[in-house]
Amino acid sequence: MKLFKPLIFLFIIIGLSSFQKEQDDFHPIEDIDSFIKKIDLYAAVTNTIKSNFTQEKHLTMLEEVLVSEGHFIFQKENNVLWEYKKPIDYAIIVFEGQFTIRDGNKVNAFDIQSNRMFREINNMIITSVSGNFLDNPDFKSTYFENNTFYLVKLSPLKQEVKNMLSTIEIYFNKNDISVSEVKFIEPGDDFTLIQFSETEFN
Repeated sequence: MKLFKPLIFLFIIIGLSSFQKEQDDFHPIEDIDSFIKKIDLYAAVTNTIKSNFTQEKHLTMLEEVLVSEGHFIFQKENNVLWEYKKPIDYAIIVFEGQFTIRDGNKVNAFDIQSNRMFREINNMIITSVSGNFLDNPDFKSTYFENNTFYLVKLSPLKQEVKNMLSTIEIYFNKNDISVSEVKFIEPGDDFTLIQFSETEFN
């Protein structure tokens, strides 16, 4: 049960509304090679990302949307901080192969490689925020675009991930190829939506 708690927090505290960004207007990307080159360049020149985020968790069994806010930092190679400030003080830290959960004054650390669940969670986090999905054998990628965004839909291939997620949708701003929003869709159609704001690079 102790190991399951971080997973609950990750997917129940993750998410943003006001998301009607012409979702029905998306169509398949015609020049996928050009898009992949843009993502490769973005990943190559980006060493750090700092951003605020707002998250909403949409549960089919609840009318109320669970909203949280916090701060996010990504640093090569694959170090991540998700720090929640509202409504609770909670942080998920991935640093040098260790997965640390800070819940108020309580801190628990786990070796990512020794625990399959934390390894899969870490892979999903890194894949979502770093653009590191192009050569990721754990996901099948499909590509779309509209006037404002590129959209990559990731379908997990591992059964362990399929049990937690059916799809990850990553929205890239066409102006600078930064990740604008990430949507985690779970089996049963519950979903979490994350929107990044005030993003700084390098």
